[in-house]
Amino acid sequence: MFKLNKKDKIGIPIFLIFIIICLIINLKRDKKLLNEGKFTIATIDDIYAMKGGMTCKYIYSYNSITYTQNNYIGRSKPKESEKYFVTFLPDDPEVSTIFLEIKVPDSICNKDEIFWSKIPIKYNQKDFDIEFE
Repeated sequence: MFKLNKKDKIGIPIFLIFIIICLIINLKRDKKLLNEGKFTIATIDDIYAMKGGMTCKYIYSYNSITYTQNNYIGRSKPKESEKYFVTFLPDDPEVSTIFLEIKVPDSICNKDEIFWSKIPIKYNQKDFDIEFE
């Protein structure tokens, strides 16, 4: 049978505590984005493979500053130059989440630096919730 040495007995609980802390921090971040976040338009700049799956790089602007972030694609199929809604924290604009299931319609695609307190179109709530799973 498998036998744990003293280092393993100490290391496993420390690793589990680390994972729990990371999950709590992520949940707080998501809650803050939902409650205090602003929505704007992000453009997919690049799609590339990383360890663990495909990732997209997206760009958005706030107060005339351009921010670049990355997001795992999962089952979404974005293409370069497509526009999607992104939520970010006005007090820390580098904290953001892109909604790869909710494309920006052409009627508002060309607007620069416009912000909303919620996504300004009708969408399926499941498409929104996917990003916070």
